[in-house]
Amino acid sequence: MKKKLVSVVLTVLMAGSLITACGGQPETATASVPAEETKAEAEAEPETETEPEAEAVPEVETESEAEPAEDDGSEDFTLLDVSNEMIQAGVYAVSEDGTELVFSMFTEPSGTPMASLFIFPAAEDLESDVICGTYTADSETDEDGITWTLLTVTDAYTGGEFEIGFGESEEEVYIFDTEGTAYEGQYLSADDTIDYMSAAAYLLAE
Repeated sequence: MKKKLVSVVLTVLMAGSLITACGGQPETATASVPAEETKAEAEAEPETETEPEAEAVPEVETESEAEPAEDDGSEDFTLLDVSNEMIQAGVYAVSEDGTELVFSMFTEPSGTPMASLFIFPAAEDLESDVICGTYTADSETDEDGITWTLLTVTDAYTGGEFEIGFGESEEEVYIFDTEGTAYEGQYLSADDTIDYMSAAAYLLAE
């Protein structure tokens, strides 16, 4: 799995459309509105002097107005909208058994702090997962000088709360998953964090 994720980092930027998001995808619905209006206009033209024409126009307008209303509820900020200037921290970790994690903290355009964690278990019978959402944080330093930060994340996908986090010392960084298992990791630059997040999203979309 390590080779798979790392190799995808080099190719995922070529993908034009990914489905994993911390919200919805408005493009599909908005693209359908002009098609419906064009069809309605084509049908209305032959019947220029009949009463059904007048009734058809409000029907098209009603549909056009209804679809953006649905879009408004789905136009949420997505993981694929994250850019390198939003990144506060990024960490990649892989365990001895091959389980991979990609952790990030970023600030969305509205100024809201967010955290995400992609998890790719090594075992084939376990599913990969992603957590993304707002968080609260608590930190403490242990006797070994490692500062552990616990994030309580309100997941945008499920609405549930999950505890994830990271630990830092002068020389090492760790991230831990929802089960509290710690993995020794490596810091990523802002650009690398975006690449790893994109690659992880691509793998989840497969």
